[in-house]
Amino acid sequence: MPTVQPLRYAHSDGHTDVCFDESGKHLLTCGTDGDVRVWAGIDDDDAVSHRVGDRVYGIVYKNERFFTSSDTNTIQAHTFPDGGPDGILTRFTAPVNHMVVNQSGKTMVACSSDFTIKTVEVDTCSHKTLQGHEAPVLSVALDPKEEYVASSSCDGTVRIWQHKEQSQVNSMSILPKTNDVSLSKTMCRLCWDLKGENLYVPVEKEIHIYERSNWKKVGVFRDEDIAGVLSILALSPNGKILAAASSEGSILVWDINTKKCVDRYRHPKKFSVTAIAWNPKKPNELAFCDQEGQLGLMEDITLSLDAKQSVPVQETRAKETLGIFDDDDDDDMLIQATNEEKKAGIDLGGDNSDDDQIPVIKPLGDLDDDAMSKKSDQDDSASVISDAPLVLPPAPVMVEGFKPTPLQNPFQPGSTPVHLSSRFMVWNSIGIIKQYNTEEENSIDIEFHNTSIHHAMHISNTSNYTLADMSSEAVILAAESEDGNPSKLTCMHFGSWDSCKEWTTAMPEGEEIMAITLGEDWVAVATDKRNIRLFSLGGIQREIFTIPGPVVCMAGHTNQLMLVYHRGMAIPGDQCLGVTLMYVEGKQSTVIAGQPLPLSPKTALAWTGFSAEGTPFYMESSGIVRMLNRKFGPSWIQVANTKSHAKGKSDHYWVVGVNENPQQLRCIPCKGSRYPPVLPRPAVSILPFQVPLCEMNTEKSQYEETLWRTRLFGQHFDQWMAQGFEFDPSTKGDNLKPAQEALMKLFALSARSDREFRALEVCEMMPEQHTLQLAIKYASRIKHMHLAERVSELAQQKEEEEQVEDEFPEPSYNPATAWAGRNGHMGGRSSHQVQDEEVMDEGEEEINMDEDEGEEERPSGPMLNLKSKSEKPTRPQFISSARSSNPFKMSQGSQKSIPTGGAKGTQVFDSMNRKKPDKSKAVDPIVIGKPGKILVKPKKSTQGNLFASKPKTDSAKTETTKSDTTGDTPVPPQSTPSAFDLWLEKNRIELEEEHPDLGETDLVQTAAERFRDVPREEKQVWITKAKQLKAENSENLQNTENSEVSSENKKRKRDEMDPKEIKDIANKKKKDSVLDSSKKPLSQTTNSKLAGFAFQKD
Repeated sequence: MPTVQPLRYAHSDGHTDVCFDESGKHLLTCGTDGDVRVWAGIDDDDAVSHRVGDRVYGIVYKNERFFTSSDTNTIQAHTFPDGGPDGILTRFTAPVNHMVVNQSGKTMVACSSDFTIKTVEVDTCSHKTLQGHEAPVLSVALDPKEEYVASSSCDGTVRIWQHKEQSQVNSMSILPKTNDVSLSKTMCRLCWDLKGENLYVPVEKEIHIYERSNWKKVGVFRDEDIAGVLSILALSPNGKILAAASSEGSILVWDINTKKCVDRYRHPKKFSVTAIAWNPKKPNELAFCDQEGQLGLMEDITLSLDAKQSVPVQETRAKETLGIFDDDDDDDMLIQATNEEKKAGIDLGGDNSDDDQIPVIKPLGDLDDDAMSKKSDQDDSASVISDAPLVLPPAPVMVEGFKPTPLQNPFQPGSTPVHLSSRFMVWNSIGIIKQYNTEEENSIDIEFHNTSIHHAMHISNTSNYTLADMSSEAVILAAESEDGNPSKLTCMHFGSWDSCKEWTTAMPEGEEIMAITLGEDWVAVATDKRNIRLFSLGGIQREIFTIPGPVVCMAGHTNQLMLVYHRGMAIPGDQCLGVTLMYVEGKQSTVIAGQPLPLSPKTALAWTGFSAEGTPFYMESSGIVRMLNRKFGPSWIQVANTKSHAKGKSDHYWVVGVNENPQQLRCIPCKGSRYPPVLPRPAVSILPFQVPLCEMNTEKSQYEETLWRTRLFGQHFDQWMAQGFEFDPSTKGDNLKPAQEALMKLFALSARSDREFRALEVCEMMPEQHTLQLAIKYASRIKHMHLAERVSELAQQKEEEEQVEDEFPEPSYNPATAWAGRNGHMGGRSSHQVQDEEVMDEGEEEINMDEDEGEEERPSGPMLNLKSKSEKPTRPQFISSARSSNPFKMSQGSQKSIPTGGAKGTQVFDSMNRKKPDKSKAVDPIVIGKPGKILVKPKKSTQGNLFASKPKTDSAKTETTKSDTTGDTPVPPQSTPSAFDLWLEKNRIELEEEHPDLGETDLVQTAAERFRDVPREEKQVWITKAKQLKAENSENLQNTENSEVSSENKKRKRDEMDPKEIKDIANKKKKDSVLDSSKKPLSQTTNSKLAGFAFQKD
């Protein structure tokens, strides 16, 4: 019995054909899914697929090309192994059922369901037609001498034709009649013997042999084990073995000479066998396919029942000689066995009855029986019996030079191959463009997913457009140069408000368009001269630049352009691709400048595009999907593997769109193919994303994957903010909520597992104090007190770091404006706000930008018995440099003034209102600043100035006026410079010399970026200087307040004293004025007590 491995899926259900290449190393199959697959052996898990049509009926290989017959009723040639189209040999008016090629590969004979047979000269494509059948022709067979052609038909006849004269020689009515190929029980695949003397015809359960000389039946092949009707015949390359397959899964092998069945195989599911093919280099291997699209391979086929007709004996057949020499006394048996071995071509040498070892039989190659009979039995030197192991002569060493991997051809993302008669020119999130190229029509259909954008269109493709792309504003088409006409670009701008909605631009002579893409209001074209040409949607030519290699594909989104091209020669089997990502509008810049595009080994690029949120993605031919991680590198990270969702090894997914919120990968499943068919319209599936972390079956890894995937897919919010896009801040919080939950679950899991160090690492990734308080509570609840103390220390450390970070202003083009924004006076969004490059923790709560917020302590939560933090100094209330008025003046327009005559303590309510804004209410306007922060315009009326806005007496007004004009009252500084301001003041001249062409705004931005790179020690020096200035400012302001309180208290007290006490106080004051003026005044607490004492006396 032959060895048959488990059958594997090759194509979809239906008729499937198979053949070998001339080397016997590759199998080629085709099926009803329209693909041709090239298998590097039966164990190949990643067969190369070539899209040929919607259905492929037959395949033949010859002279480094393979020929296919498809549903287009044509026979097309393809190059091997790349599968590129190489011309159409001939056309029929109905599907081609069978085709054969002669030994030289110059002549092909094919038959069709249109009752005709054609003989085609492969080189010239000239053909001759044989007509006479009255029903579809099932199969044909060409005489090895190329004199006759045999054919079988559904009309029940087998006919013989003169090849050159195109005339019928004989007709035999031996088959059942049907009116269609699909209704026939047999395909009746004929074949000739190697010399062309006999014709073999499968008839029911027999194989009839017809002699060439008189076309009479001269023999029959029979066997009792045949199930079903014999349908297919195939002669082995050496012409000694005939294989036959039946409609119920039986495969039998006959010896031509003995007409006996030497081996057989039965399909495990009894499916009909649709094709068989012998390996041209291995005579005992036979490939076959069934009606379910499965591929199988029979190995170690028995080729003979006895040694006389066997092929040269191999060493593996030495076991068959065991037992022949068991009886040493039986000389007759020994002599008989020796003679038989001599006839078989093997010399056993002398008597080896005393030798207990098994003789090793050495293969004798292709020596015939006559040559072997001349060898002497007594010639020891000619003996093939040896106790030594077999040593074969070394094979000649063939040195081959380096063979570079062929460069990947350029392609349009979201499109199917150009040579298909019906194909997708593009399928993206906007719509679908389909092309039909048949004998009847050459047209293009344009559909939009949202019909409110534009209605569907049907246009005639007279210009032979092959490339297309679409957006919500326009559709662009590109055509190759043809018949002297240059390659051209056409744009249908249906979003235009005028009546001219189409324009066309021709490329320079000799320059071909290879790829196109659309942005928000621009068009990009890549040519074979490595030029990238940009156009506006109205047709204005813009920038043109050159890339360093042949383009592979392009993709565009809003103002982003991504280019993929060949960087150079890669290692064998790989592609060396480079990627460039740039902003082509607004502030033009390059994000990725020609960095290598990472691909898995032995793969190519399959799709490139942007998500709906604007993040670059791409997919490899192996099914791996990667996205750009802007914050780590930038680098590329794997986020999905579509192959893991495929049901079969030959199934693939075809990407049509990506969304980050919600996380969706929209694909079309392709069963046994890489591309979907146009008809019927395929359905879109949604696949999940998954970061490939280790040990994904564990709870810990699942939480980690959720955390990093959520953070990764939330980066587009920061990108939007950097680009100036406005969005609902609650959307970001909802999107990052799973990450916060995963952090808490990961902390709880680590704590329960006594992994306290790991739990503390998890806390370091928590961005909010609130989550840290929850972690402390949980650690305390489960009695992990040491962990709770560590987390408490971490919370205090983070709070101190936040205070230090408050010392740095937002990098802005106007320091005064930025300083005002820090004090809560920013009423609108600055048009040149600079994005902070540091990674901000997601999920951060709204941050109050008022400096006096620090006077209130944050809720400490369950802090354990730790060393209490030193009391924070009271923050002074700095006034914006944009205002130089007296801060102690009472006026309704001053938002930060402290009323001197109002109720005491009203400013506390103001700070509370500013600290906790009501998130449920809509705040207008919202100013988008640093990523993750929302700056809210403060209210114009506060609790404090409500009290101060109602002076009751004219004396209060007079007193206020005096306070404005007097020069004795010290005016606090307008604002305290930060560490960045001090550093910029010192290095401004140097920066201006380095960047003389920068304006004030760009200079401050460059300085902010330079300041971030300053070493930590040097930065700490500047922070210390800023704190010193801040302390001095605070002390001056406090002295001013104390002096006012003291004067008021003294005035109240003076009214109650007698004249003698007043005189003593005056003398003391006069005496104190002579002393050192630097004596510190009383503290604010003491003044408050004195004021309270005075009020109590009243």
